[in-house]
Order: sequence, then structure tokens, then C-alpha cells
Amino acid sequence: MTITADQIAEYLQDHLDFFEQHPKLVRELILPTNSGAAISLVEFQLRKLRDRIQQLEKENDHMIETARINSVLFEKTRSLVLSLLDAQDLDDLSVVLDEKLANGFDIPVVRLLLSDQFRIPDSLSLIQPVKAESLEDGGQLAQSVAQKEPRIGRLAKNRRGALFGDDANSIESSATLALVRGHTYGVLALGHPDPTHFQSNQDTLFLDHIGEALAMILPRLLKKAE
Repeated sequence: MTITADQIAEYLQDHLDFFEQHPKLVRELILPTNSGAAISLVEFQLRKLRDRIQQLEKENDHMIETARINSVLFEKTRSLVLSLLDAQDLDDLSVVLDEKLANGFDIPVVRLLLSDQFRIPDSLSLIQPVKAESLEDGGQLAQSVAQKEPRIGRLAKNRRGALFGDDANSIESSATLALVRGHTYGVLALGHPDPTHFQSNQDTLFLDHIGEALAMILPRLLKKAE
């Protein structure tokens, strides 16, 4: 009776101590490698073990780096949110967005677009009024407002223009946050010339915190601006 390779494999799977019972075979078995050279089963196992250790080390390094990045993001977000809560008026808010968001997170283009039903001073470069109709169904910014979670990635040309105006041509990736808290206030738009800076698979946790903090303080600051 001819024994097949599958039968041998099945037998070894059912008898994992086979090579412990036959140690001589471990020394004598020769296995081919990708280079064409033959090695012993022991050396083969050692190579596999080294490869596995290297893979685990890479995964561990990746986890450590991810934790470091998240720690930096957390501290920047914490500082930004505290500064937002401390803002006394829209002028303060504009300064915070410039110093803590644009410079702190290295985002070249930051725009806070607020409904023109509120009084927005013309002197604020980062805070600009948009028509209230643009935030409603069918408006240019309606899609940005309708999305409950931050919208991250690349934008169509018309949406870039609506969000970033004269800076639209320099924007290759962006993040938009709807500012809604019992009322639609507007949209926070972040733009970057690097197409990989904002990607659709990114975690939005920190952006969520920023959007929630902004939506929380806007009623107070807009009331002062009246």
C-alpha cells in the first residue's frame, strides 16, 4: 500500500511528539530553502523562530510608535480644547485656532465657516461667514453639515472651493467637522497640500473632541458678538 504525503502529514499532526520519540530523524532530515541550499530540520525551525521573533519585534515597535503618536496628539488636543474653553470672544477664538490648531498641528489652512445669521467681524482671517442657505439641504456645504462624523480625505473641486475659497487649489487632502449642537453653526475645515495627510482610514477621535468643544463654546461667543 502506498502512503501519500497527506497521510504522513495527518499522522504527524496527530502525533506531535513523533520527533521527540525519533530524535535521530530530526538531525537527518534535510529541507530545501528558497536559495536552493538544504538545511536540517533543526536549523529550519530556528530560522522560522528567528523570523517570528523579528516579526513580533516589528509589531512591538509599531505599537510603541503608535502609542507615542497618540500621546502627542492627546496632549495637543488637550491644550487646544482648554484654550478653546478659555476663549472670551471670537477674536480669542481666532487666535486659538491659529496658534493651537494651525501651528500646533501643522495644518496650513484652517477655516471656521459660520452661518451669516450670526454677526461675524470682518477682521478675523480664520473665521468667515457663509450664507445660512449653504448649510441647509441643497446648499454647497449641506453635505459637510449632514455628516455626523468628520469627513476625511480628498474633496471634489467644487467642495474644495466652497470650503477653502482662494486656497482651494493648494488643498490635496482635508478634514471637515460639522458644528451642530441643537443648532447648525457652521463647519470647521482643515486643509493640507499633502494628499496623504488626511486619509479616509484615519481615526477621528481627536477631531471629534475638537468639534464637540467648538460646538459647545460657539453659542456663548456668538452671543457676545451680537
